[in-house]
Amino acid sequence: MPHYKLTYFDLRARGEPIRMMFAIAGVPLEDVKVTEEAEWEEMVKSKATPFDALPMHEVDGFAGTDNLTAAKADALADQYANFVTAFMPWHIVTAGYAPGDKDGLYDSCYVPTKTKHFPYFEAALRKSSTGWYANTPELTHVDVFIAAGIEWLSMLDKNADKLALFFAHPKLQKYLAERPDAPY
Repeated sequence: MPHYKLTYFDLRARGEPIRMMFAIAGVPLEDVKVTEEAEWEEMVKSKATPFDALPMHEVDGFAGTDNLTAAKADALADQYANFVTAFMPWHIVTAGYAPGDKDGLYDSCYVPTKTKHFPYFEAALRKSSTGWYANTPELTHVDVFIAAGIEWLSMLDKNADKLALFFAHPKLQKYLAERPDAPY
């Protein structure tokens, strides 16, 4: 069995979907948490991460049962990544990582971003006969990304009832019960 390692900050945020996928799969994951700013600065300086960014990981599986479902899941995952990238200026201020007008950014950055991107996710769920975003028989990486992201942004409760299927997944229960508290 291959060895899987995740390197990310000591936060849930973008690392949480990866941790959840491994918990669901029952696959061991070495979870390396960068806790010191100096440690992160040294990683960037030494080019220890591709693209000078985290998370740094390798993931097998969760792509779907065939090329078409994998492509659908990948397309939705890319859309989700675009969503997260677009609202990041608001999140950085809201999380206290930078100064700024969080209420103004909420209105000018987050709300338009949610308005643009969420209809894609909602349409995918409406079209799904299985309850999973890519209409697959089992969950895929896009279900994990979106569910973990909505949990991360708890103010997005419009789809909370849709998340019940994901968070009730039996292979995820042990991980959810044992994961440490984190601000994001």
